[in-house]
Amino acid sequence: MKVAFLSREYPPDTAWGGVATVYYSLAYGLVERGHEVHVICQAVGKPRDLVDDGVFIHRVGTNPKRYSAMARINYSVHAWLKLRKVIKEHEIEIVEASRWGAEALLYSLIKRTPLVVRVGISASDILRTKTYSGIKELLALKILSRLDDFSAKRADRVVAISKDPYTQAIEKLHIDPEKVDIVHHAIDTNKYRFVESDTREKLGISGDALLVLFVGRLEARKGVHILCQAIPEIIRSIPMSKFVLVGQDTNTAPDGGSVKRYITEEAKTGGFIDKLVFIDFLSADELIPLYSACDLFVLPSFQESFGLVVVEAMACGKPVVATSTGVVPELALDGESGIMVPPGDAREFTEAMIKLLSLKDEDKRLIARRNRQLIETRFSISAWADKMIEVYEKALRKNRGET
Repeated sequence: MKVAFLSREYPPDTAWGGVATVYYSLAYGLVERGHEVHVICQAVGKPRDLVDDGVFIHRVGTNPKRYSAMARINYSVHAWLKLRKVIKEHEIEIVEASRWGAEALLYSLIKRTPLVVRVGISASDILRTKTYSGIKELLALKILSRLDDFSAKRADRVVAISKDPYTQAIEKLHIDPEKVDIVHHAIDTNKYRFVESDTREKLGISGDALLVLFVGRLEARKGVHILCQAIPEIIRSIPMSKFVLVGQDTNTAPDGGSVKRYITEEAKTGGFIDKLVFIDFLSADELIPLYSACDLFVLPSFQESFGLVVVEAMACGKPVVATSTGVVPELALDGESGIMVPPGDAREFTEAMIKLLSLKDEDKRLIARRNRQLIETRFSISAWADKMIEVYEKALRKNRGET
């Protein structure tokens, strides 16, 4: 099958978030199974076409600024023009895009092949959780949410990446349930696994310290201020705790400014600034040793469409504390290998972290085996690629008028 992805985010040039990781993994998963994949993504520098391990990558557009509306419009127009050319020259059978950013908006108006839209995080979710900063962002999100929803409704099939987006697609977007499939994301379990490293030494964290890890953008939606509220109590109970926060800063703090600055000021006031380590960005290859080095992974998000970092941490054998968003309710966390808490509940979040940080070494080894087995069984890329091909075939059959 010949597939084209519209994704402004794509490694390594625009590896801004989870969308980039998803399409990177899926592209190579499909190629390994004999399919042809084209990715139309944002150019940084000159637009260019290249082939990377069998994946055809087309970088387009002249403005790579991430949070600029004009940059997104620039990319969308160039991506649409490129897609029309790629479809014609390579006889593309399926086009897929994310709902986020209304990637498929222009193509959805006049489709030449069936369109599949992946429903995960959207502008509507940020509006719903009120994790935006200022009136300007509010207005931009309201416009973007309408465009997101329009492109999803125009799709021939919709892929929901967990139960929450599935429910939203049916109840809020009023999409026919027969057009919606739940297909979880996956990870390369050969890559994401426990590894020995000198990561702690490089970060200046002693071997007897208990390392708590957060990975995600420093933004209000990710609930990093909830983690900040929990830290003083955790330090009182477990003085040897250290906290590593990996993610790019945003201006979504409660006061409307930098989240990193907000946390730093809170830490200085609370007397725990020496317990924090900030890292702006790490590649997957750099993250895996850090997952492996931590004692506990946390994700205090108010909203997640999936929460891929939780799966990655569990693949490395780590216990997790995460809020009941995205895929987390479907992981059947038993209170031992991981604990699920309500979004925004700092007290429950704190208690869960203390419980898992207090585990004995024997219990940690048991958790490592259990979590690793769960991820290998349910989140392999090969199974994911096969499920996506089934979705594409449904779209093609509908397009041909078959049942």
